[in-house]
Amino acid sequence: MVCTWTYEHYAFCIRKARSLGYAFSRFVDVKDYDESQPFIILRHDIDFSISRALAMARLERELEANSTFFVRVHAPTYNIFEYKTYRALREILLLGHEIGLHFEAMDFSHITDQDPRSVFMREKRVLETVLDISVVSAAAHGEHASAGSRHNRDFFKYVPKETVDILYDAYDAFFTKNMKYLSDSAYRWREGCMCNHIGKYPRMQILTHPIWWFREHPYE
Repeated sequence: MVCTWTYEHYAFCIRKARSLGYAFSRFVDVKDYDESQPFIILRHDIDFSISRALAMARLERELEANSTFFVRVHAPTYNIFEYKTYRALREILLLGHEIGLHFEAMDFSHITDQDPRSVFMREKRVLETVLDISVVSAAAHGEHASAGSRHNRDFFKYVPKETVDILYDAYDAFFTKNMKYLSDSAYRWREGCMCNHIGKYPRMQILTHPIWWFREHPYE
């Protein structure tokens, strides 16, 4: 099958993995899988579009695959307090997916001259309060901070996860070094489409950004 950014190709990849015996995992479920069971952690960073995220969540439900969606509190293109966004995020949860925090603590710490830990905890509390959930998984937003010398990914170098009530950091070595990590960041698979890697590794984390994926055309 020709590699594309369509939902059709995404579904092909999920079905291929299923046929090869993979289970699909949210971050919160990782503890339930043993070393002998091949599995894929499906991860989505919602950088821009809630509607695209919901479309992907619905598709995965049809494919009987659960995933983790990381949500920004400071996103300029969506507002988690807004009614339609709130309804979409609640539906994502009802479809069986996990919601985690796509945090920007180091960026906002630099901009506001506040303690990064305090910024992180406010982001986490806001997301938990709006959706009435407990957030246990987190992923830094962006390849690097837009200003300052420390990146968002550096946060857990300075702040232990347990002190901010987080169990899973998506960029922890366990998820990026101890298993195959693939990402479609910037609308590009750096190592080629995920379909070429599924079946080669017993454990994988596959990150996709819903904004890049579509049914028929990227402008839809």
